[in-house]
Amino acid sequence: MANKFFSKSFFETWLKQAHPKIKDWFQKEIVYLKKNIKQNSKILDVGCGFGRHIEIIANFSKEIIGIDNNSDTIEKAKDKLSNFKNIKLFVQDAQKLNFEDDYFDYVICLTNTFGDFPDIKESVLKEMKRVCKKNGKIIISVYNDKALEIRKKNYEKVGLHITEIKNGIIYTKEGLISEQFSKPQLKELFDKLKLKSKILELNAISFLCELQK
Repeated sequence: MANKFFSKSFFETWLKQAHPKIKDWFQKEIVYLKKNIKQNSKILDVGCGFGRHIEIIANFSKEIIGIDNNSDTIEKAKDKLSNFKNIKLFVQDAQKLNFEDDYFDYVICLTNTFGDFPDIKESVLKEMKRVCKKNGKIIISVYNDKALEIRKKNYEKVGLHITEIKNGIIYTKEGLISEQFSKPQLKELFDKLKLKSKILELNAISFLCELQK
């Protein structure tokens, strides 16, 4: 992950200046979480960042664990969420999750965090599957294949310098590498890992994927 993009001030600027369709996506993610996460669940947030989604579901969840590979981000999330006793935050590699098999009711990976794993997405998803209960759900939210022009404009607006775009993956000088997905591409990946999948169009530029073992 790029240090500059995932610094708090830069990321918050991106959130505030996002295109209306991106802001709509953020809001629909929140509505989805509130409606679909069952009370008293154990939840893992992969790539939790500053804890934006954790804060939304903390009051009605039994236990939430957030992991990120950026130690500065985790420290800021700890400060932000310090009032909650049911939240634990760790610096971890998403390819090597330090949790038992079949532990979580939900594993979430939202706002295209999954798209930040272009070279390792299969191994990350294998780990999500391992730690999720058989009757649990993996919830992934990503940019779809109609999002490219909006993404380009939005990144450039907040000062990211795009160096290459290849196969739906945007590369920036600041180190951000971010992928978008077609529905067949997602279905192929989920089928390969023997995950039952439902791919929903959350809005015009995003998919939300519900996965089960």
